[in-house]
Amino acid sequence: MKRFFVVFVVFSLLVGSVGMSNDVFAEDQPAMDEAHIERIRSNCIEAQTKLTQLHTADTLLRVNRGQLYEQILTKLMSPFNSRVALNNLSSSELVSIAATYQQQLAAFRTNYQQYEETLSAALKINCTDQPVAFYDKVAEARDKRKKVHDSTLELKQSIETYKNAFSSFRNSYLKENPES
Repeated sequence: MKRFFVVFVVFSLLVGSVGMSNDVFAEDQPAMDEAHIERIRSNCIEAQTKLTQLHTADTLLRVNRGQLYEQILTKLMSPFNSRVALNNLSSSELVSIAATYQQQLAAFRTNYQQYEETLSAALKINCTDQPVAFYDKVAEARDKRKKVHDSTLELKQSIETYKNAFSSFRNSYLKENPES
């Protein structure tokens, strides 16, 4: 039973709430029974240790991913779009995708910051004294982590869309300028 709770908490944060609406909160769930509350208390230290490890790993991953996403925008998309514009070529689709990507990157940062703050708040709760508050905060962190995941999927899709638009732009340019 002890392992079940720890695995549930970690798994919930890692996988997120697949198929659940982002509007579902812990208040919508039925009240916890005493046995569940006692399992939270008895597994408190182990759960917090696992969450601390997850928090550390997520921080490193976010920094690395965030830098990569930023570099894609600042070292690839923006310079290429500027160069195309300077050469008086039509690149409205590429510019539009880059603008969307920039908005998604800002959303990723915001979503991650909210997740990080919520997980940090969960880690500060004494789960032995406040097991229900701890459980609720972990559930909230799980929902916010899912938003971060969704943000990364949106960024990935925009990168793929930009790649396809770039290929299309390149092909049309080469058709119009065969000597290039």
